[in-house]
Amino acid sequence: MKPIWLASYPRSGNTLVRTILFHCFNLKTGSVYSEDFGENKKLEEYVGHIEQNADRSISFPEGNLPIIKTHALHKGDNSSIYIVRDGRAVAASFWQFTNPKVPMRNIIDGNHKFGKWSDHLDFWRPLSRPNTLLLRYEDILDDFENSLEKISVFLEREIISNYLPSRNEIAENDGKWVRKKTDWKQVLADEDLDRFNEQNIHYLNQFNYK
Repeated sequence: MKPIWLASYPRSGNTLVRTILFHCFNLKTGSVYSEDFGENKKLEEYVGHIEQNADRSISFPEGNLPIIKTHALHKGDNSSIYIVRDGRAVAASFWQFTNPKVPMRNIIDGNHKFGKWSDHLDFWRPLSRPNTLLLRYEDILDDFENSLEKISVFLEREIISNYLPSRNEIAENDGKWVRKKTDWKQVLADEDLDRFNEQNIHYLNQFNYK
């Protein structure tokens, strides 16, 4: 069976959806990136992460779907779950994730290996790409039950639990990949905000990010 891509631009909620898949559907997930969570074994347990083998293959448990996290641009017709998040929140979170060693302007302009937020959406086309479930990060937080139903229908798997560990609980065991909630408006402002809006207004409007 072909991998099912769990795709997103960095800092868009991929770890959240992996946690949902594990706790609510008993589905563990892999990643195209080796040692995806560094040496944080506690976070791996929370998320249901399966580390790559020495040959970079991933050994999924029997009955588990081959769901693999990626931020890359994959061609083909693989079934995919694509997560989109307000690009302004993404830029702020990405900048903080660098601790911060990358200038905000470089993140906005895509001067790094993942490119621009809008370019990622241009490639994946989550609204029209075949065999693709689009999840808005904000909808997952605001309407969790409906998001579970969408995932259930798409993957043809029953929901086994509606419980999810709290973000703060996970953040206390990590603080890097999972952080306590912050307001992007306190990080992205003035010229940087104007620059981001100018470059991404089409998708901000399309996904109803006001």
